[in-house]
Amino acid sequence: MALQSSNESQARLLLVGDDPAWSSVVGSVAARLGAALDIMPDTAAALGGMLRPGPIYSHVLAVGPIGTKSVDALAGMLDEVTLRPTRLLLLGTQAWGDANALTCLPEPDADRLLAALRCQAVPPPAGLPPLTPSELGDILHEGGLRMRFQPVIDARAGQPIGMEALARIHHPVRGILHPKDFIPVTVASGRERVLAGITAARTFLDMGYRLHGSGLFVSLNVPLAIILSERALRRALELCAVASVAPSKLVIEVLETRDMPDLPRLRRALEAWRAAGFRMAIDDAGPALPHWRALLDLPFDIVKLDGALVADPAAHGLVAEITREAKSHGCFVVAEGIENEACRDRMVRLGADALQGFLFSRPLPALAVPIWLRQFGLVPTVQAA
Repeated sequence: MALQSSNESQARLLLVGDDPAWSSVVGSVAARLGAALDIMPDTAAALGGMLRPGPIYSHVLAVGPIGTKSVDALAGMLDEVTLRPTRLLLLGTQAWGDANALTCLPEPDADRLLAALRCQAVPPPAGLPPLTPSELGDILHEGGLRMRFQPVIDARAGQPIGMEALARIHHPVRGILHPKDFIPVTVASGRERVLAGITAARTFLDMGYRLHGSGLFVSLNVPLAIILSERALRRALELCAVASVAPSKLVIEVLETRDMPDLPRLRRALEAWRAAGFRMAIDDAGPALPHWRALLDLPFDIVKLDGALVADPAAHGLVAEITREAKSHGCFVVAEGIENEACRDRMVRLGADALQGFLFSRPLPALAVPIWLRQFGLVPTVQAA
């Protein structure tokens, strides 16, 4: 992950903070490396700098004391947004209990900093046993879940209209775990409700107050079993009330519908959620969802096209068919997995209403979302968290 000593000339350092002692040390080390150095006064400025097209940093150095949210935000940018692995170092800090902070240096020391910049990050040990249910439970209990937010863009206006909340788990040894790494264990161990509850609570904590005044919706992935629960609906309404977020600003993406569900029961559940104000979405419509036509007969509001289908230029016939059928049922169509302009243009031609993918933004940590929105003239009215 880190810079190799054989290509030190490619180093580009970002120093976050205005501590004079550390600025002097980092400046001298950058000169010894022949590295470019950018300096940002605080986390907000650093996040804004990393969001703009331009240099990709080999290292981000944050001067302590730095709060947990700032570390999480910087780590999230490095995990999700940078186009090559970037290492985070905390300066003026003795220790940090997060695997993302790969190095902590308590005192200004040029030689130790130089060694840290030249040192390769230690990868997760090979041959780790599979993630266990008890291990997952401990991580969730200890606050190891983080949320990222990926923008959804209006296909024709090019403006953001929403954010999809995506869960990540920060494991102290395994590093960042994506849903494919922990959802099977979650389902097998019966922890779906626990994970869904923590995910929803964390989403409201991170984003509930940041999107006030923006007009954007937030979409949440929710397992089918949770959708069918009246208790889950009551809890969702409670979270909306606490965060002062209208249910109409929430899109619930129904997961795990690859096996044909009990359609009458699902219809009743969808009607209850929609009556409460929520909008409901079919997730991953495509070849992996062979009964998508049957689902379209239910009261859904949105259809999300599977990213693999969207990315396949040869699949335009199926994309057009699903889009046409969805719109005939009054559904709004979102195409996921847009990674290049050719894919974007193809989805616009085929009738997608909204687009989502790396072409517009990788998933963002919550602190970076308002900064990203400013390029569109959207400045949310930030309320107290």
